Amino acid sequence: MKKKIRYFLLSLLAALTLASCDKDGDMIYLDGFGESELIASASDVMLNIGNSKSIVLSLAWKNPTLLSSDSTKPAPNGLLKTYLQASTSENFANASEASMVSLSKAYTGTELNTLVKALGLADGVATPVYFRIRSTEGDNMDAVYSNVCKVNVTAYSVKMNRLSVLNAAKTDTLAFLYSDAEDGIYKGFMNATSWMNCWFEENDGTVWGNYAVDGHAFELSNASDAWNCWFGDGNGTWFVTVNTKEEVWSALNITAMKLNGNDMKFDQASGKFSYEITTTSANTAINITADGLEYNTTSRDSKDAAVKKTLNFAMNNGKMDIADASQSATIAVAGTYTVIVSIGEDACLTYEIKSGSVTPDKPEVKFPTELYMCNVDGTETKAVLKQTAEGVYSVDYAPTVEWENVKFIDRENDVWYGSVAGDQFALSSEPGQNNIWFNNDFTLGTTLTVTVNLNTMKWSYRKK
Repeated sequence: MKKKIRYFLLSLLAALTLASCDKDGDMIYLDGFGESELIASASDVMLNIGNSKSIVLSLAWKNPTLLSSDSTKPAPNGLLKTYLQASTSENFANASEASMVSLSKAYTGTELNTLVKALGLADGVATPVYFRIRSTEGDNMDAVYSNVCKVNVTAYSVKMNRLSVLNAAKTDTLAFLYSDAEDGIYKGFMNATSWMNCWFEENDGTVWGNYAVDGHAFELSNASDAWNCWFGDGNGTWFVTVNTKEEVWSALNITAMKLNGNDMKFDQASGKFSYEITTTSANTAINITADGLEYNTTSRDSKDAAVKKTLNFAMNNGKMDIADASQSATIAVAGTYTVIVSIGEDACLTYEIKSGSVTPDKPEVKFPTELYMCNVDGTETKAVLKQTAEGVYSVDYAPTVEWENVKFIDRENDVWYGSVAGDQFALSSEPGQNNIWFNNDFTLGTTLTVTVNLNTMKWSYRKK
């Protein structure tokens, strides 16, 4: 008897449950689903490298609201799916499609160029590109489409043969590196100072910094949280390799350039090496090699771990290419000559053989608006010297340690100033510069007026 009663109760509960579901299905429905309205900010867009970082096209739309017939059961969030489609065909054959979470899309020149090149647009020809919004209530439901916006787009080719080295603020280009094979591996010579910060930018707008984890110097990342990259301890000329495929880079600091085994002189202001040679016979051969320290993912930024390397050069028609073995140039007529080595426009080294004793041309001095007085590795700013006259800077400063050592840094032009060996108050921006220091001829805490004159390359301090 108990079994019969239990069976009856279970059957009754099942029937009531089914009746409740049927009633809900009859009463609750979604309403308000319709077409989106799409608006484009331009009807004609001409793309080029000049507007690659600017917003060149904006699209905006207004989606309908999905409503429920039962106010106690609103439509679930995320039910409406929105996609932005682009095609070169009015019927949207072979359209590209991207899921949207906002009600607008702004394209930079690089982004739009990448999109339309993937759609097959030819370079330099204004071609119609059609945009529309596809909306759907679910993956298995019929879609509703917005109106179509037609935009005539002129695309351009992006040659991946050059990499820009940007300053820490990404406001200036410090140098270019090159990839003849356009394979993502860029190389070249450039001038840099110790611990100089930088970024690397490819022609398609991809910016590479350092992987944002301590202990991973010389590992690249194009993520939004990447740090800037930094050079190791060394000034002057560097040979830099940036491998975006392996996401690593390396920097070899040229510590000595030698002509026939003799050290060439490096001029920091011009960034050039020079050597005066006197020949006594016709067709005298000269060859040039370079010694350096390479910082990479093995050494990181430790100078003690940097790899010692020697570069050999093939010298031909004024150009110096890195080679397995040195290949000489010749000086045809006996006499006195100055051989000058500098960085060419393609980031390769070039050489000139000039008759007589010649001083390398120095570029026009660019005075910064202010100078930074920092600790010797540049990681701490102790004071900022303001410009009081053309090339003259001053600040009041109270040292708190005896024999305090500092450097003056021109961050605008990436120049570090130390002192000349044997002359404490003479400034030098050349490799091997000494630190700048204060004597112990004042009581700690005394305010000093510190003055730097880049015209005379002298500095001084006095009690205020």
